[in-house]
Amino acid sequence: MNRPRSLLVLVCCLGAACGSSSRTVEPGAPSIDTFAPAASAVFVGDRTQLTAVFSGGDASIDGIGPVQSGVAVDTPVLARATTFVLHVQQGTEQARATTTVQANYRNRFRALAPSPVARTGHLTAALPDGRAIAMGGNSSEAINLPDIDTTQIFDPVTETFSTGPRLLFSALAAEDTALAQLANGGFLLAGGGINSSTTLPGHDGDIATQVFDGTGFVRVGNAVTRFRADARATALADGGVLLSGGSTPLAIPPVDRYDAGTRTWRLVGNMLLPRVEHSATLLRDGRVLIAGGVTCCNQTGEFFTESAEIYDPATDAFVATGSLGAPRGLHAAALLPDGRVLIAGGFADVAGTPRLSTEIFDPATGRFTPSGDLADARFSFSAVPLTDGRVLVVGGKDPSTGISVSQTQIFDPVANRWNAGPVFPDATFAATFTLLTSGKVLVFGGEGANGFPQPVVMLFE
Repeated sequence: MNRPRSLLVLVCCLGAACGSSSRTVEPGAPSIDTFAPAASAVFVGDRTQLTAVFSGGDASIDGIGPVQSGVAVDTPVLARATTFVLHVQQGTEQARATTTVQANYRNRFRALAPSPVARTGHLTAALPDGRAIAMGGNSSEAINLPDIDTTQIFDPVTETFSTGPRLLFSALAAEDTALAQLANGGFLLAGGGINSSTTLPGHDGDIATQVFDGTGFVRVGNAVTRFRADARATALADGGVLLSGGSTPLAIPPVDRYDAGTRTWRLVGNMLLPRVEHSATLLRDGRVLIAGGVTCCNQTGEFFTESAEIYDPATDAFVATGSLGAPRGLHAAALLPDGRVLIAGGFADVAGTPRLSTEIFDPATGRFTPSGDLADARFSFSAVPLTDGRVLVVGGKDPSTGISVSQTQIFDPVANRWNAGPVFPDATFAATFTLLTSGKVLVFGGEGANGFPQPVVMLFE
């Protein structure tokens, strides 16, 4: 029987008899026909699927892994606009394609099931695995105690709270305990609550600190400056923390720095002015902007200041920068995507006059420029940087009425404009607002009109 010569060659080359006379025929270069998402835009915290059609090699998508031609794969949860990169590899040749999926906010609050434990005066921190932890404060577990040492973990998958690890000592927000979200994903608590052994009558004034290492709390060294209340804790780029200002009870200038490697604190010096109720914001270049606050003293005692200064962690030096457009304290600050800093609201003087104006600090020029006015006066509120670059202003009380503010506002740094946000339903004073890794904002707890802790749980999404 006669066989085609091409088939005989193929059989020979597949068999062992071909030996050194065989040769490998390289297939065609890799190519990509299509690479596209099932949806070009999703809501923050959602997923979509990606499908690649390709030939000529093995393929993988950065952040997802190997893929097969024509087979859809799930994306991770999307917190922001994300560009995916497809690589098709054959030997030394490679084809590459990209596709982008937008992630948009619905601009709404969605109520979840109430927490089994109500809290106010608590602190809440995001965890790198997507969860969040709420700590201390006055809770329904011990309603007659102003602060306790229990915690709760929020699971974004089930959208419920469960019991978390115990604190080493109790925590109470505002004047007693300062929180810094660390660069490595953990966080540090500086100071205990008023029922903590670190603050009971007769104590030596030490500011005890503890860090969360992913599974539990670890005791680390005490801050150097003692008897410090209402300090600002700012995470540094090297994993450390800056603890600035506060009162004893007048505003004070000392600044302590925590070293994550040695788990110890050291005094780095004094700010140019004593400050309390100021803001301290980590800039993109690793420096810290310290702005406004109450300072001390003139003929009438303490007063709000418009001064600002910058701390350089490389030199431990404090250097004056441009001044705020007007004195303010008890304001909120938020880092914008382009490296500038938004300063909003607060009080203008010790009489409690509200400050509606907002301004932006540009580290390139060292100057503050006006950025419009808030629609509602408020104090003790939050300015949450959203993953799309905007800033959500939410919470707080109206200083003239003492009523919790329900209207929110959103700052758009591209348009340099303030817009009305969604109404914060059943607004509770001292609720915490925590940006999760999904891009959603967890709203938890707070104080009701009756003064008792609330079990409110919501998501801004």
